[in-house]
Amino acid sequence: MKKFIIAAIAIIVFTANTFAADTNDKTLSLFKAAYPNATHVHYKTLGDLVSIHFIADNTAMEAFYNTDGEQIAISKVISYQALPLKAINALQRKFSHYTTTEVIEMDHSTEGVFYYVSLVNNNQKVIAQVSLEGAVSIFKK
Repeated sequence: MKKFIIAAIAIIVFTANTFAADTNDKTLSLFKAAYPNATHVHYKTLGDLVSIHFIADNTAMEAFYNTDGEQIAISKVISYQALPLKAINALQRKFSHYTTTEVIEMDHSTEGVFYYVSLVNNNQKVIAQVSLEGAVSIFKK
């Protein structure tokens, strides 16, 4: 009985790893078709998502794919000045004493475009989520 249980566990692990490898191969194939000029490509599995970090047009980017190989989101680092004017105005009102350290644009297939702005003030770090319309909320403190 003990050998049977060990064999069953081994089969389950092998099948799961094969499924994950097939999913990653499919995802990477679709990624390469979508971003043929991408360099410095690194991927990792995050639960049911595959995250692919890469450089395209001298911009750091990250694409997120589900287990079916569908791209569900893409993010990229942008400059503060590239934010929509409404977003800049809202950030200046709410975080006037903070310094911006990073801005990421996230384009989600169902949620749309949001910006994540990392801000610091002395020892306090805040990540603000900003909509295209300039609505600001605290994403992480």
